[in-house]
Parts: sequence; C-alpha cells; structure tokens
Amino acid sequence: MASKASEGFPRQHRILRPADYRAIYETGLKIHSKGFVLFVRNNDLDHDRLGITVSRKVGGAVVRNRIKRWFREIFRRHSADLPNHFDFVVNAKRGCGESTFSDLRAEFGSVVRRISR
Repeated sequence: MASKASEGFPRQHRILRPADYRAIYETGLKIHSKGFVLFVRNNDLDHDRLGITVSRKVGGAVVRNRIKRWFREIFRRHSADLPNHFDFVVNAKRGCGESTFSDLRAEFGSVVRRISR
C-alpha cells in the first residue's frame, strides 16, 4: 500500500516564540486586508513560516480555532505562490469570523500577489 503524502503543518513552518512575533511586528511589512492584517518579514531560513493570532473579539473558541485551521490550510495551499524565505503573521480582525473559507483564501491570495511584486 502506497503511503499518502503528508498534508500536515510541520513544526518547522510555524512561528512559535514570542520573540519572533515581536521582531516581525516591529520590523516587518504590515498589510491591511478586510478580514486580517498580515505582517511579513524576511527570514534566514530555507522555508516560509506562519504565525496566527485570533483574539476573543473575533468569536468563541470554535470560531477562533476554525479561523486558525483555515489560515493554516490557505498557507499550505499557497506555499508554491509565496515568496521564499519569509515569516508571515496573520492577525484576524473582528469581522473575520463571519467570512467564508473562499473569501479568506481570495483575500490572502491578493495580499500575497501584492507582496510578490
């Protein structure tokens, strides 16, 4: 039986340390979108990393976890389109909880196209 390719979100592609978040917030490029704010900063690694913050203002635990799952999936699907060697931090805005997956995916794609230019 052939093994299925992993579609997970490995630890090396996550931003985990608070110091990394602070550095991205302080020195990164800040791009506003309708549903989220994206912070982007160059890193010295051979891959992109993603960090996600969703406050309680967005919604309850179910909504916040759904938004985080959606952004991880969007990041995974757009990994080929992303510029290499960058850290991305997504801060969900208050109205993000009412958005659909396809809306967020389209928004993220348009923001990434702006970065790529």
